[in-house]
Amino acid sequence: MGYFMCWKKFAVNTALVFGVIGWFATANGAEVSPRDQIFLLSPKKTFDYYCSPCHGLKGKGDGTFFTIDLKPKPRNFTDLDYMKKRTDDQLIKSITDGSKSVDKSNLCPPWGKTLTDKKIKELVAYIRGLATQESAAPVAVAKGPVSVDEKESPVKAVMRWGFIAVITIALASGAISEWKKLRNESPKG
Repeated sequence: MGYFMCWKKFAVNTALVFGVIGWFATANGAEVSPRDQIFLLSPKKTFDYYCSPCHGLKGKGDGTFFTIDLKPKPRNFTDLDYMKKRTDDQLIKSITDGSKSVDKSNLCPPWGKTLTDKKIKELVAYIRGLATQESAAPVAVAKGPVSVDEKESPVKAVMRWGFIAVITIALASGAISEWKKLRNESPKG
């Protein structure tokens, strides 16, 4: 029984340490929530999740919700001439308060309470890049695809592996405990 209690104390203390590290990392602005890990990892993923249903994966205004009778049609962000006329402040306001706030369609919702100011600014830069990517597409195609490796922060890696270790230890401890109960309950003969 002492062996199990030793592992139980270790698992509880390890969970406590990782909990404190996680709280400290979150308090210091590190993004470790599951939602952030999936949808807000990069401006592209944010765009894909929040904007592409209407604007399309490439920003051409041909997303899933695009229909022939939709008035007005979703904006084509690859239109370089149009994008040159829009300021960053207009785009930020449009994303934060909805497109109606800049006298455009009332169909684009406000994302200001969902996305942080930093994420909105990153999204604006990504949207601006869609227009320049479209104008430079023939050169990019000739050179081939470019892959970008996004590095995981050390805090996220430590938290993830620590969580896996704690869960593994807890499951193993539980299995050992159940095995000992079964062994003690079985008739000796």
